[in-house]
Amino acid sequence: MQHFPRISSALLLSVFLASPPVSPFEASLSDEAVREAYFLGQRRDENTASFFETYRRYLPAPDSGPHVYMVEIFTPFAQAVDVSRKNWAGYSAQQARLDYRARGDSLRIGVHILYTATYRPSFAHYPKQVPGETGTWKDFKVRLTQDGKSHESRSVTSEGTHISTGGGKGGSGLRPTGFIIWLEYDPSNLGSTDTAAVETDTPDGQHVVATFDLSRLR
Repeated sequence: MQHFPRISSALLLSVFLASPPVSPFEASLSDEAVREAYFLGQRRDENTASFFETYRRYLPAPDSGPHVYMVEIFTPFAQAVDVSRKNWAGYSAQQARLDYRARGDSLRIGVHILYTATYRPSFAHYPKQVPGETGTWKDFKVRLTQDGKSHESRSVTSEGTHISTGGGKGGSGLRPTGFIIWLEYDPSNLGSTDTAAVETDTPDGQHVVATFDLSRLR
């Protein structure tokens, strides 16, 4: 009997060590959480806008080169709010629940890059100034780190951003302003530490870091 507490402690320790780390945010949503996200997205007001600002970091413009303008994180809860916000006409709470189940759990990161006078593609009468091996978003190295450890992403994609120029003869009416690099991660692979950093290395040598307190995110 005197050895039982020692054996129990060892068993508890082994169970603890074998357990996966717990994410600081809601890595998997209950039906109630999906419903809450749905209604927040449907509001489409200052409360919805304020919610997303918590998930964003804005960076100052450099003296030259591309401008890593903003970094944003979408937890599973934030993704549910975002989908609801974008599908407000005829979108139901039941459909939001089905969409969440089909989408699954992921952590999405968006790194917004702006063209500048010293980093831009050729358009109108402006010459092309895009340094790097490929001259595209692929020259940017983005990673998510916790305690100095980099996490491997599920996927990396990009999309261009534009502004309207009002059109004109033979013109498309759109001018490129930059692009967004999207990375997707498996939340279950993240560590339990609250702090995470999104690090971006640009082709001209900038090292830009955006830090997030995951415990403040849903």
